Amino acid sequence: MNVNALPRPLRRIGEAVAARLDDGHLAGVVRGAAFVMGIRIVGAAIALLSQVLLARWMGAYEYGIFAYVWVWVIVLGIVVPMGFGTSVLRFVPEYRAKAKWRRMAGMLTASFYIVLALGLATAFAGVAVLWAARGHIESYYVLPLVVALLCVPAFALMDWQEGAARAFGWVNLAYIPSYVVRPLAIVAFAGAILLFSGTPTGLQVMFAALAATVLTLIGQRIFLMRRVARTVPRAKPVFHVRHWVAVSAPLVLVEGLFLVLINTDIVLLGYFVHPDEIGVYFAVTRIANLMAFICFALSALAVPKFAELHAAGKRDELQTFMHGVIQWIFWPTLAAGLFLLAIGEFALGLFGEGFAAGYPVLWLLMLGFLARAATGPIEYLLNMTGNQNATAIAYSCAAVLNVALNLVLVPRFGLEGAAASTAISIVFATAWLAVIVRRRLGITAFVFAGFRHRLFATA
Repeated sequence: MNVNALPRPLRRIGEAVAARLDDGHLAGVVRGAAFVMGIRIVGAAIALLSQVLLARWMGAYEYGIFAYVWVWVIVLGIVVPMGFGTSVLRFVPEYRAKAKWRRMAGMLTASFYIVLALGLATAFAGVAVLWAARGHIESYYVLPLVVALLCVPAFALMDWQEGAARAFGWVNLAYIPSYVVRPLAIVAFAGAILLFSGTPTGLQVMFAALAATVLTLIGQRIFLMRRVARTVPRAKPVFHVRHWVAVSAPLVLVEGLFLVLINTDIVLLGYFVHPDEIGVYFAVTRIANLMAFICFALSALAVPKFAELHAAGKRDELQTFMHGVIQWIFWPTLAAGLFLLAIGEFALGLFGEGFAAGYPVLWLLMLGFLARAATGPIEYLLNMTGNQNATAIAYSCAAVLNVALNLVLVPRFGLEGAAASTAISIVFATAWLAVIVRRRLGITAFVFAGFRHRLFATA
């Protein structure tokens, strides 16, 4: 990078960026993350456009019903794989490096069918519980929730296939089906409903989501298996299911608790406010989530490097790498947040009449995103260094705090109370994890760490 051509005020920034890219570990991650980020940018644009279209076609009330039950699909669909969507990232590279093709074949086969079985069991059990408790649930939620539960097995299998594709380094196959194809298919089916039957209802759009998820799953499965067959030598599978489950189970606890942490607000809002208000809140979260794709892109490629540097005992390199990752996450996230706040009311207005009222909620949610960005992917750093139990404890306490705050603040402050509860809980969990990283690994994970030293050094 030629920084001499930059104006004097920008020269130091350019020098800092160039210095970051001199770190071979970080440079590789940043270059690879650019491709992932490209997919996420396209996916984020498609997701936002699809939600805008659904909200305008359905109206706030029906959109709120769909948003509420779809959150249940997301939560259950990520928890149901029992951590196999993450543990496959560990086992596949390990077995490839050691040419353990029989174990590779066994892992890919067993984990797929375990996730399928768990998804079907969850769907049937959920429908039974829902039917038994139907008298205690608002009637307009019951049938959409039934369809949502039927969608869980397919969603869970897509989560597993995403992890498997990432494990082989096939980023396009991992992310394009989930973030591009599926939302486009949902909008296409919903558009067909609009064309042939008028205003789509929450139940009808859930059927559209079910069809889109199943079809996308089948397509992704076909491409994945073809690429695996070309890459992995054919071998008779051997199964170490007990070992794979033992490694995977703690990971689902961490993932599940984080999902509870970030989705408690919408779940509890269903008990306190009407669907149209949930629709407004869900629209705000769709905009606020655009800040997260930067962290997502860099984390997707930084995680294996955490494990590599830690296993090699290179603590100083790990500290430098972690600090660089945080810088590349925080400042773009801050810029994205300021931009979204500037256009927030206009963006919410695209969803339809009354959605702009959620603008104050956007401010509160973004505080939580900035807090996470300021420390980077520290939960992944802990998970990759054998400290996943500490992450689980932190997230469990934050989840309990979030529930308590929602129960206190939502009845009094409504949507703002839900957003404040989530933001406070995320800040709490982030601070706790940063302390754990410092104490257990000797790593300082904070965007301004060393800032004072560098300031005086360049003065």
